[in-house]
Amino acid sequence: MRFVLIRHGQSGNNALYDDSGSEAAGRDPDTKLTQLGHDQARRLADAVGSGVLPWRVTHLYSSLMARAIQTAAPLAEVLDLEVRSHPELFECGGPYHLDPQTGEHLAHPGSPRSELAALTPRLVLDGAAQDWGWWAGPFESGEEAFRARAARVIAHLRQTHADEDVVALVSHGWFHQYLLRELLGVPQMSGWFAIDNTAISLLFDETGQWAGKATAARINWTPHLGGSAR
Repeated sequence: MRFVLIRHGQSGNNALYDDSGSEAAGRDPDTKLTQLGHDQARRLADAVGSGVLPWRVTHLYSSLMARAIQTAAPLAEVLDLEVRSHPELFECGGPYHLDPQTGEHLAHPGSPRSELAALTPRLVLDGAAQDWGWWAGPFESGEEAFRARAARVIAHLRQTHADEDVVALVSHGWFHQYLLRELLGVPQMSGWFAIDNTAISLLFDETGQWAGKATAARINWTPHLGGSAR
């Protein structure tokens, strides 16, 4: 099986942090893409449509967070695929507010089903998306929770898909760390992978004598951004 991991385009919260170094004031619990983020997503889709990937994507999944769905939307158009929502591809922590006085993380339900459906007609929502949102909380914390969720995602995909399938996942920068670690069998890391907005990481499951292992062909690859990840 082959995996194409994609981080969403620049979001309003990304821009807020870049400008101020903080998300405490003005943070949106389900932030949308900025204009730059939309441009990055469009350039990604154009590059994929022009054949930049070594494999043809057969299935496209997205987090239930709006910025990921918005990034997947133009990609689905050029690939002529559905965007399948995946309830466990969300960013570490889940959707949340930050209390401006205490800095406490307060769980948020995420966007309602109707708002997510309006982002692209290609979106196929799973049962997690409801009229009230999709995340019942509490705020997700702790590396063990992130690792366990990444393991469930990868195990589910391997059980669901054929060996020849190429599965693209549109997710988030922090959660990418755990998806990559799960695929590569790295239980602990003392550092981080750089994962820029709309960056692509390509991994594939080995066969033969190396069966049971995965190889990373590319990590944090941004050919569609002209050599610049920003």
